[in-house]
Amino acid sequence: MIVREFRRAVAHLKRDGSAESLLAEAEARGWRTVPLLLDVAGLFREQPGAALKTLLAVKEQYEALCRRRRSVLEDQKVLALHARTEPYREIWARFSAVIDDYDDCEVLLDAHHVAAAIDGMVLYTGDYRHIIANRDLILSATSLHDVRFLGERTGGLLPT
Repeated sequence: MIVREFRRAVAHLKRDGSAESLLAEAEARGWRTVPLLLDVAGLFREQPGAALKTLLAVKEQYEALCRRRRSVLEDQKVLALHARTEPYREIWARFSAVIDDYDDCEVLLDAHHVAAAIDGMVLYTGDYRHIIANRDLILSATSLHDVRFLGERTGGLLPT
């Protein structure tokens, strides 16, 4: 998505040449690159060629970063995907009685399955309503070591 925004920005500047029309389009479409484009817009007004080169360089660096990250994810020594076949019916029954989101129950069963093989596993989640609110139940029914709110890692506060 971000790479597409970079490509569209470069094409727009090559085609139209207006930083203002590019910013208007980017803001109207809700592009995530708007803050960067705002920074480059001033340079574009002063030195259009330099701004275009800068935007192209940033786009190429971002694409290279994406390729590196993808290669890490494709390396089976770094990331191992699991395929759970065990239904964990008893755990499912306990969760589904209080958690009304089917997908959240499945995530918890997957986490339990992985935690059974990895001692001390902690599940971090941004789902306060379904998962954090049921932390005690989840810990009593699974092999998870702990369940924590993702905001704790970033200094965020628990929802009230």
